Amino acid sequence: MTGISNAMVKGAPEEDEAVAPVIAVLRDPRAVFVAHNVGFDWGFVRGAMMRSGGIVLETTQLCTCKLSRRLHTELLKHDLASVAEYCDVSIAGRHRAMGDTEATATVLRQLVTRAIEDHGAETLGDLVALQYVPRTASKRDTKKKSELAPYLEQLPDEPGVYYFLSSKRNVLYVGKAKSLAKRVRTYFHDAPLHGRRVTRMLRYIKHIRWETTGTELGALLLESREIKTRQPTYNVTAKDYIAPSFLRITNEDYPRLEVVDYVDTDGAEYFGPFRSRVVAERLCVMMQEAYHLRSCEGGLQPHADARPCFEYHVKKCLAPCAELQTLQAYRTSVETARSHLADPRQGAASLLHERMAELSEQERFEAAAMYRDGLREIERMMIHRGTTPISVQQTDLVVMIPTNDRYATAELYAIRSGRLVMQRVVGLKGSRTMLVQELEEVYQAAPQHGRFSEIELDELRIMTSWLHQHRQGAVVVHVSVSHLDQQIASAIAELRSQAADQPPSEYSQIPEHDDTAH
Repeated sequence: MTGISNAMVKGAPEEDEAVAPVIAVLRDPRAVFVAHNVGFDWGFVRGAMMRSGGIVLETTQLCTCKLSRRLHTELLKHDLASVAEYCDVSIAGRHRAMGDTEATATVLRQLVTRAIEDHGAETLGDLVALQYVPRTASKRDTKKKSELAPYLEQLPDEPGVYYFLSSKRNVLYVGKAKSLAKRVRTYFHDAPLHGRRVTRMLRYIKHIRWETTGTELGALLLESREIKTRQPTYNVTAKDYIAPSFLRITNEDYPRLEVVDYVDTDGAEYFGPFRSRVVAERLCVMMQEAYHLRSCEGGLQPHADARPCFEYHVKKCLAPCAELQTLQAYRTSVETARSHLADPRQGAASLLHERMAELSEQERFEAAAMYRDGLREIERMMIHRGTTPISVQQTDLVVMIPTNDRYATAELYAIRSGRLVMQRVVGLKGSRTMLVQELEEVYQAAPQHGRFSEIELDELRIMTSWLHQHRQGAVVVHVSVSHLDQQIASAIAELRSQAADQPPSEYSQIPEHDDTAH
C-alpha cells in the first residue's frame, strides 16, 4: 500500500541499534513525544524500550490529533491527511516515517500558534491540558452566535483579514484566514473551546468587518500591518516589529562576515532573513572558520611587522593583517563564501550537513539538531530558489500566486532590490501589455536608496517564510527587463497548467503507471 519494498530496508539497522538514540533523546526530562494519534505510535516505542532493557521512560506526550479535535472544531475528520490539508501542509511521502513526521511537526507549529492566539496557552502544561478539555456550548455562546448571525452568514469563503469590533466599533482583534467564513465561524461553533482571554473578548464583540485578499500571503501581509498599526487589545503577538537577522558581507578591502538586524544600501551585501539570530550567528562563525574570514573589527592596514592574533594560531584566519595572506587570496575566499552562502544545495548547506553528520555519529544529538535547524534556515531564506549568488539587494523577482479563482486570476508581487513595490490581482486571460509596461517601469527605475524600513523588513520576512512553505504553489520569475514580456507569458502559462492539473494522490510515491509491464 505504501510502496515500501524489501530492497529499501535491506541493510537497515537492527532494532536495538535504531532505538538507542531515540531513548537517549527521551531521557532528557524536557523531551516531549509528539505524534498524530500519540497512543498508537507510543505503543511501538514503548515496546522497543521493553525489548531493549525493560525500562519505559515517563515522557510527556502530545497528540496532534486530539489538539486538532479541540482547535479545528469545524473539521469533520482529523486523520493526518485531513488535518494537513486543512493546514495547507504538503506531505512528502504519505505513510512514510519521515514524510509523516515532518508533516506532523509542521501541523504542530500551527496548532501551537492557534492555541496561543485563541486560548491564551502560555506553557507546555497548558498545551498538554488543552488536548483533554471537554467541549461544551454555554447559553452565552449560543446567544452571541445568534446576535452575530447576520455577519456570519455573509462571510465569504475567501482568504482575507477579519476584524472583531466593540459596540463603539473599536478594533478588539485582527486575524487572517485562508477562508474567512470557516475561520471566523470557529469562534461561534456549536461546541466552542476557548480560553479565558478569548471568552472575555467574545463578550464585547458587537460587529464583524472583513477585507478579502487574493491569496493567503496577501492576508498575512495585511494582518501584520493592521495589527502593528491598530494595536488591538486582544492580539497578544505581532504587535511590535521584530527585525529578522541577516548575514552581511561588508564593503571594504578585506570584507568581514557579520550578523546584523537591518538592510541598507551601503555597498555591503545582505543575505537572509533568518528567523533566529542564534542560528545566524552559528552559521556566521562556521563560515568564518571554513573560509578563513577575519572576525576582527574595523579596517585592515596590513604590515609585515604586524603580530597575528590568536585566530591565526588556531588556524581560523590566515593573517592578512601581517601580509601572510595576499589581498587577492583573501578576496577569493570571500567570493567563495559568498557563492556558497547563496547556494542552498552545495554551499553552506553542504557544510551544515557534514557537521550535523559528525555530531550524530558522536551521538551529540542536541548539537546536531542545532545544525539541522541551521540547514532549514538556509533553505528557508532562499526566496529566489537558484544557485546564482543573490543578496537581498540583488533580488528582483515577480511572484505570481493563483487566487481561489485559479483559472482566471493570480495575485502578483513585484520585488525590486528586496523591497515589495507592487501587489495586485491580475487576470490570466486578458491582455498583459499594460502589466508588462508597468513592470518594466518598476525594474528600469533606479532602486530605492537607504535603509529598509520596519515594514519592508517585515514584508520580506513574511514573504520568504510563506514562499518556503508554499513553493510548489507559486511561480517565481527572476526578472530580466529585456525578456520581461516572455517571462510573464511563461509564468501565466505555468499557472494555467497548474490549475488544470489534478491534485496528487495521497500515495504519491506509488507510480501511477507500471513501466515494467511493457
